[in-house]
Amino acid sequence: MSFSSRKSHVHATILCTLAVVAAALTWTGLATTAHAALPPSAKLSLDHVVRTSPFAGSSVSAKDNEGSAYVAKDSSLWIADDDARKIYEVNVSTGALKRSIDASTFAATPRLGGGALAGADRSRDLESIAYDESADTLYVFSGSCCTTTVLPTAYRLTRVSGKFQPTSYQPLLGSDFTAAAWNPVDKKIYVGINSELRTYTYTSNTAGAPFTISGVTGIFGMDFTNDGKDLFIARSPSTVTRVNWSTKSVVSGWNLDLKSYGLLDARAVEVINDQLWVSDGYDFRALGDPLSHAVFVIDVGGSGTPDPTDPTGPTASFSASPTSGTAPLAVKFTDTSTGSPTTWKWEFGDGDTSSSKSPSHTYATAGTFTAKLTVTSSGGSSSATQQISVSQTTSPSPSPTPQPSPPPSPTPPPAPGTAPFLTNLVVNSGFETDLHGWDATGKPGAELARVEHGRHSTWSGRARSAVGTGTVRLDDVPNWVATTGSGTYTATLWVRAHRPGQTVVLRLREVQGGKAIAMAHVAAPLHDHWQKLTVTLEAHAPGSSTLDLTAVAHSSGRRASFRSDDAVLTVG
Repeated sequence: MSFSSRKSHVHATILCTLAVVAAALTWTGLATTAHAALPPSAKLSLDHVVRTSPFAGSSVSAKDNEGSAYVAKDSSLWIADDDARKIYEVNVSTGALKRSIDASTFAATPRLGGGALAGADRSRDLESIAYDESADTLYVFSGSCCTTTVLPTAYRLTRVSGKFQPTSYQPLLGSDFTAAAWNPVDKKIYVGINSELRTYTYTSNTAGAPFTISGVTGIFGMDFTNDGKDLFIARSPSTVTRVNWSTKSVVSGWNLDLKSYGLLDARAVEVINDQLWVSDGYDFRALGDPLSHAVFVIDVGGSGTPDPTDPTGPTASFSASPTSGTAPLAVKFTDTSTGSPTTWKWEFGDGDTSSSKSPSHTYATAGTFTAKLTVTSSGGSSSATQQISVSQTTSPSPSPTPQPSPPPSPTPPPAPGTAPFLTNLVVNSGFETDLHGWDATGKPGAELARVEHGRHSTWSGRARSAVGTGTVRLDDVPNWVATTGSGTYTATLWVRAHRPGQTVVLRLREVQGGKAIAMAHVAAPLHDHWQKLTVTLEAHAPGSSTLDLTAVAHSSGRRASFRSDDAVLTVG
């Protein structure tokens, strides 16, 4: 699997993805005309999800999803998979895999004008695809991730016996394009990376002068509307942005964050009818997750499954009185939601629930509880939370927390009300004694070591990938939380890197029966100074699930390496 510093990830939740899995597997037919008129303002909803792991009616699974292009005359969506070194042709009406073009075909492609065949190193990082409708030609761009032997390349695919095949290539000298799109007005190919856009001419193998669009960074995918007036850009981590092409400015209200639908890493976007087809390149979903490297089809006109954050739906809010006191504590909850909700679901944080509009609830034991209200209507749903603090009538003296050496095996956290709030569940949080409870995982050759000069103590932990690979994971092995308790878990980790330019992701996953049922994560670039990462996750199957804490670092072109210290994991 190839990784680069361009692959960044931020906080997202799997909860919304679980709600749409059923819709992700089937859908009705789709017209083959592209780029219908878009509304002046966005009202988002999820129409369906195109599954790629595996493709519908197939045993073939995509290993990644880096780029796409739509060919209306064939009713086909082409997908670039850099890990499998393939591109796939998918029927947009059914999601079925039509065909694929693999690495051996790309390797046998001749250079434009004559010369050596492409060989094996020019298709190792397939990143973007553009379709020139006027010439009926596909262009596939590969990058240089993650070693100097991987060669950036532009391939031209033309029809051979009616089917697209690579017929020539051009070596890209010092260029690396994560996004590509054809403009139907000026008939030019535009390519992008990071915050820069430029034209690209295949026959002369030349790129135009770079230019930028104010406020647009993290470019991973692009597509023009059929009139060429707007450009849609897929941006890290889960955003699609609409750009007015004549003014080169972002259209107001069209910075669309799609994470509420479960999309975690926007890699490509296509405008088909009045829908956005957005490819998810996230590499860390659980094995067998039907949303792994899927294509999310988002309706911008308002049909389909409502977005929980849609402003036309209700907005949850409530008051609680009192919010603190001694056990047993009777609390009156009063719904103050707006938007005319029709149903109410209360979760009081101690295992009890209610469907009344404004219920009362008594907390029998001490603890800090998160009360949650979810309201719904035909326009969508919304949630709000408050904390309720319940103390014991007589506070016992806390027992000292032992620090055994070696530390004992992790034990399940006590239920709220039976243990002090905010007790650190990570015993070996600073690597001061040994590496107990931690390991460096990923590709063979990853290593974990104790190194001097911690954040404010003697030691820290250094996770480093094998030579020539660009990713490494710091994992709690075995998990510090072997059995979850009720409440919300908060993890913090201090990280730094001797060499900036890497990205680190701190992730909490709740796992049940070998499958992730909930996840939250946060991503940040690494610096040469210590920085704190924090992520929270509410347990959804307390007593029958475990919690996995992981930090993953990515580096482009060299081995990944980062330091960690002062890990904290609490539940409340």
